[in-house]
Amino acid sequence: MPTRHLYIHVPFCARRCSYCDCSIAVRSTTPVDEYLSALKAELDSVAIELDGAELDTVYLGGGTPSRLGGPGIREVLGAVRQHASIAPNAEITIEANPDDINDVGVAQLAAAGVNRVSLGAQSFDNSVLKWMHRTHDSAQTELAVRALKRGGIDNISLDLIFALPAQLQRSWEYDLAKALDLGPAHVSLYGLTVEPQTPLAHWADRGAAVQGTEEVYVREFLTAHQMMTAADFEHY
Repeated sequence: MPTRHLYIHVPFCARRCSYCDCSIAVRSTTPVDEYLSALKAELDSVAIELDGAELDTVYLGGGTPSRLGGPGIREVLGAVRQHASIAPNAEITIEANPDDINDVGVAQLAAAGVNRVSLGAQSFDNSVLKWMHRTHDSAQTELAVRALKRGGIDNISLDLIFALPAQLQRSWEYDLAKALDLGPAHVSLYGLTVEPQTPLAHWADRGAAVQGTEEVYVREFLTAHQMMTAADFEHY
């Protein structure tokens, strides 16, 4: 059988980040039941493609899938299993914001079958996180990683963004070192880009500097490559 992968989009966020152009819906309260009903209907509509398949990976992206909570994630995976089997050694990932992670939630995620979490850390500088419109602070990222590991989810990925504007005075080396200190299995590094209709784009239209120069981009890319490979990470 060919390798099979399933991606499920969960569009809900508590706030739109300053750089984000993803398809999301900002909600103070996540409509979990309505989402699950719509998802089950969509899975039914593609049943002919899923029925009998064995999935090697399931990835819940967003948006912020962790906004569904542990019981919501369990319902999502249960709906998937109504149409396809999930391989015993499958990688089941959810994207999460650090402030959504706690010991009770981790236990619920693990019981549902989640074995990998991608945390949107983005930075360990609180002033930078505020500029990005993130809903968490640096301490919450560290607490989230510890909670995941206590709950048996060791396959953790951290997201970080580089090439920020100089006026933020962010230390890229500090962010990389903090990430490595937490012992993630994977790190995703993204160079900041300004997408149309985002808060960053509106700031740029008003003349604000919203990203680093090309020289900064190159320097921070190479710094990340050096520090990550020195820590035995493989660049791909």
